[in-house]
Amino acid sequence: MSLFVQACRAEWDRLGVPEAAANEMAADLEADLAEAQADGASPEEVLGNGYFDPKSFAASWAYAKGVANERPRSAVVQLRTRTVTFFSSAVVCLALGALGLVLFAGRRFGSASASAVAIRRSLPRQMPSIFVGPHFGGPGIVLDVVGLVLFGIGIVGLGVTLWFWRPWSMKADRSDRDPDVGLPSYL
Repeated sequence: MSLFVQACRAEWDRLGVPEAAANEMAADLEADLAEAQADGASPEEVLGNGYFDPKSFAASWAYAKGVANERPRSAVVQLRTRTVTFFSSAVVCLALGALGLVLFAGRRFGSASASAVAIRRSLPRQMPSIFVGPHFGGPGIVLDVVGLVLFGIGIVGLGVTLWFWRPWSMKADRSDRDPDVGLPSYL
């Protein structure tokens, strides 16, 4: 048995091809290669480019013959990878948005204290007062801008992530729709 046929047998075993079918295909392949060698032809002339990749040659032949089923595991792995990717992206975007919100609004709702000294003056009816309002300047303006930017990035990123994670984006086969619906029959 040639190395090519042995490599094909190993691939058929991996794919779960029944032993009888694998034996039949190996015998056919061995006969074709021996006949090509007797006629003076190279294996590439008989098998084409498949001779250089025995695994893909064996797999395509087994699928074409119907003795090996494509494993749905790759679709499941792809779905899991897609779900984990989008979930991770959503968590990161939520964390960025929350961090931005804390940086922007956290200082405004923290505790602050003020002290004042009452001074008696002889001016009539004048009362001291303190006006405290939100300030948008000073040394904290950098944190405000960074917080707003992070919050914006988090919200936009979350929106984009949820848009791509929508249920209808996971349908790979959209053959159930007719692209010509609503068009006149002469088009």
